Amino acid sequence: MEELYRTVKEQVKPIEAVVEGEIPTWLNGSLLRNGPAMYEVGPEAYKHWFDGLGMLQNFKLENGKVTYCSRYLRSQAFVLAEQRRGIAYAEFGTPLPPDPCKNIFARFFSYFSPPERTDNCSISVVSMNGQTYASSDSPFLIGFDPSSLQALSEYNIRNDFPGPVRMFSMTPHPHEDEEGNIYNVAVSLKKGTRYNITQVPPRPQTPQDEGRAHHPLQDVKIVSTFVPKNRLCYYHSFAMTPNYFVFIENPFVVDVWALLTMKIRGRSFHECMKWDRGQPSRFYVIERITGKVVAQFKTENFFSFHHVNAYESESDIIMDVCCYPDARIVHQYYLHHLRTRGEHEVSKGFPDAALRRYRLPIRPSESRRTWQTLPRFSDGRDYKVLYYGVELPQINYRFANGKPYRFMYGVGPHKHGDFLNQLIKVDVLGKEAKTWYQPDCYPSEPVFVAAPGAEAEDEGVIISSVVGVRGKKSFLLVLDGRTFREIARATVQCPMAHSLHGMFRPRSPALLGLCREAWA
Repeated sequence: MEELYRTVKEQVKPIEAVVEGEIPTWLNGSLLRNGPAMYEVGPEAYKHWFDGLGMLQNFKLENGKVTYCSRYLRSQAFVLAEQRRGIAYAEFGTPLPPDPCKNIFARFFSYFSPPERTDNCSISVVSMNGQTYASSDSPFLIGFDPSSLQALSEYNIRNDFPGPVRMFSMTPHPHEDEEGNIYNVAVSLKKGTRYNITQVPPRPQTPQDEGRAHHPLQDVKIVSTFVPKNRLCYYHSFAMTPNYFVFIENPFVVDVWALLTMKIRGRSFHECMKWDRGQPSRFYVIERITGKVVAQFKTENFFSFHHVNAYESESDIIMDVCCYPDARIVHQYYLHHLRTRGEHEVSKGFPDAALRRYRLPIRPSESRRTWQTLPRFSDGRDYKVLYYGVELPQINYRFANGKPYRFMYGVGPHKHGDFLNQLIKVDVLGKEAKTWYQPDCYPSEPVFVAAPGAEAEDEGVIISSVVGVRGKKSFLLVLDGRTFREIARATVQCPMAHSLHGMFRPRSPALLGLCREAWA
């Protein structure tokens, strides 16, 4: 496991990968990946997987050939760390070390200034109105050239959001509707904690836009604002159907006072959070046309990073989520846990995510102020388990998001005790699964790319970047979307980072839109 979490050198100049098998000739574009890749700066080291400085990767596919390049994201967190030869910002699990360049008095008074947010956008890649950005759970977006991976511009929604509202953070997993509107959830703190659903309208591209950067929040507006029942919680994604948004409030909560005093206490962001085991998990159902909360539900508490899909069925919302029994998974991602365990040892205290299905009945006559309980299934629980051991979920987004669907794709353990070392295709109707596994190989989230003119939901390919350990080479993997069998791989002749999220960017701009087939 240690090999997965070593600092990796960037490969700025594209190199050609060695292709085995046959990559479909229609698969032309770039698989863009993002994730932590630098875990030490000078004598100082980051502590958590989510803390490492972000690296962008580009697998360019063209006419059956593949080239690979990578580049560290030139965020302020990266640039200042390189200049100082030390950590420049507090990260999720790493507190900011004292600045040796400041005298004792300057250091003392700096403890009382508000903590600066890191712009280390090392989680995902998103496309908005034709431009590509690195993103995270922070208020920052960093635009970059999808070919060279060079950073172009940086935006801070905390300062740049129009109007009097200042946003503290937003998710790295926005949604797009059929008209091209992009939605996200952001939190504001000025007048108490508020969750805000934002909408960015589509911006028609013109010849004059070529090479020009536009603000990613141009013409943004808030379409819904609601107050949490509990304290500010950690959230990473949300769900959207044709008529509703669904937001889950898990009891993994932030102590705002601890957050404001984290510098003087030498705390990380994670150390300002706690699992409030006495609180339930809550579902907020927001009507898209009015922005009003029309239903609220509570259930036995659980923790989640990722929604899979949600759709409407008569007067119910069916919602699939990858769930953990609590937030211990976040603690297990500290690097000392990940590095000291072998491939088959991680699950000692390392929980598997379960793919759960919840049913949310929408009854307009019932008061939206009432916290309702969820209906129970035949086994007495208020959820169904569709599959055990799957994370980083993907679907055929354009075909299935917000609609009844059949297939989801993810990563999971090959057997109990393994660490996310196989790719999985789950039939959510038949509760059956197909898998791809190879020893000493760790795949990234599977990205579904539909074939041209596809009519079936799984007609296309799955692509995944696979990191090899113990002497195995790393490679880009291509699977048949239907059979889940390997049809090609492109082996990379250089070290490759283990990434978190990304997207497939087709070569033709007309096919881009959001290209959410590849968003995690």
